[in-house]
Amino acid sequence: MADLGALSSLGIGSGTLTYDIIDKLKNADIETQITPIDNKISEIKEKESNLTTITTLTSTLKTAVVDLADSSFFEKRKVSVSGKDVTVKANDGVAVQDINLKVTQLAQTEIEQSKGFATETSSVVDKDTTMTISIDGTAYDINVKAGTTLEELRDQINESTDGNVVASILNTGGDNPYSLILKSSNTGADQAIDISYDDGDPATTNDDFLSFTTVQNAQDALFEFNGVNVTRATNTVDDLVIGVTFELTGTSGEDNRISIERDVEGIADMVSEFVSAYNSWNSNLTEATKFDPDGGTSGIFQGDSTIRRLLSDVKYALFNSEIDGKGAGTYGITVNEDGILSFDRTVFIDELNSDPEKAVEVFTSDIGGVFSSLNDTLKNATDMSTGYLGIYEEQLKREEDHLSEERERSLEMLNKRYDIMAMQFAAYDEMISNMNTSYQSLQMAIDAQLSSK
Repeated sequence: MADLGALSSLGIGSGTLTYDIIDKLKNADIETQITPIDNKISEIKEKESNLTTITTLTSTLKTAVVDLADSSFFEKRKVSVSGKDVTVKANDGVAVQDINLKVTQLAQTEIEQSKGFATETSSVVDKDTTMTISIDGTAYDINVKAGTTLEELRDQINESTDGNVVASILNTGGDNPYSLILKSSNTGADQAIDISYDDGDPATTNDDFLSFTTVQNAQDALFEFNGVNVTRATNTVDDLVIGVTFELTGTSGEDNRISIERDVEGIADMVSEFVSAYNSWNSNLTEATKFDPDGGTSGIFQGDSTIRRLLSDVKYALFNSEIDGKGAGTYGITVNEDGILSFDRTVFIDELNSDPEKAVEVFTSDIGGVFSSLNDTLKNATDMSTGYLGIYEEQLKREEDHLSEERERSLEMLNKRYDIMAMQFAAYDEMISNMNTSYQSLQMAIDAQLSSK
C-alpha cells in the first residue's frame, strides 16, 4: 500500500493519475447519488414549513368557528340605557325585554363624626367607661379605660365590631382638628349606628363624651321598577330579573329606559371575522395546491392527498350543511368562482332577527349545523393527538430523517470508495514511476554503449 507521502505527490510518477481525475469521478457520483437525496430533503423541508403555516391557519379558522358552533353564543345580549341614573349588565340568555326604572333615593352608609381634639393622642375620657355601638341588630361593648387616646379608641372600635363599623381619624382643621369618624361598612336603613355609654355612675351614664353628630344617615335605595315601588338595602340590585344586575348611580328623577336585546351586531362581527379567517386559509391552500399548465409550475402540495382532503372536507361542511333547505347562503355567506367568501351583513341580521331559533339550529345543530359540522371537520384535522395534519407532519419528519440517514450512508460509501481509489492510484503511480526510472537507466546504458564504439 502506498504511504501518505505517495498520496501527497499523486500523479508525479505517471503524470495522469491525479486527484483532479478522482475529484471529477467523485463529483459525478455525488451528482447522481447524493444530489437527488438533497433535493428530496429540500422539498420535504419546504413542505414542513408550508404545512406549519397551513396548520396554524387551520387552527385560527377553528378558533373563529368554535364560538359560532355553540348555541349559547347566539344568546349574547346587548344592553342599552336611556338615562343617567343606572348602569346595567345582562348575562347571555336573559329574556329580551324593555324595562323602565326611576330612582328616587340611593342607599347610603351611616357616618358619625365626634367633636374635635387637639391631637391624635389626646385623651378622650377621664374615667373607665363601657361604650356600646349597636348596628343591624348587634351590640358591641367596648371597654374604654380612663386616659384612652383618640388613636387607641379608633383601634379598639375597629377590632371589636367585626368589620361592620369602620373607625378613622380625620383632620378637619382648626384649633381642635382631629375627629373620630364612624362609618357603617354596608348601606341600608338597618345600618344606622347607635352609641351609648355606661361609666357606672347613674349621674353621668349615657353622657356622650365624644359628642357625635350624624353626618350622613343610613338609608335604603328607593326606586320604581316598571311602575312598582321597590326598596333595597344596596345600590347593586341583582334579584329583580334573573341574570340582570342594576347599579343605581343617581337620582335625577328622570325615567331610565333599559333595553335588553339579542346582540346581533356582535354575532355578525364574529361571522365577519370567520369569513376573513376562511379567506386567508383558502388563499394559502389554493396557492400551495395550484398547477399552472402554461408555465409548467405547481404549488408545493399540488396533488397532495392530505391537503386535498382538508380543502374538500372544509368546503363540504361549509356549503353542503343545511337544515330545512337553509344553509350558509341563506344568511348572506356566499362564495365566488375563485373560492372567496363574502358576507352580506344586512341579510344575516335580517334573517337572524326574523327567526332566531331557526338560525341557531342551522348554525349549531349537531346534525347538519353549518358551524358545528365545520368545527368537527377542523377538529378532525387539527386535534393535537389524532388530527391528520399532525400525523402528516410526523410522516414528513420520518421521511426527512430516513433520507438524511440514507444520505449519510451513501456519502460514507462514496468517500470510502474514492479513498481506496486514491490509494490504488498512488500504487499505480509509483509502479509507473519505477518503470520510467528503469527505462531511463536502461536507455542511458544503451546510449553509453553506443557512444563507446
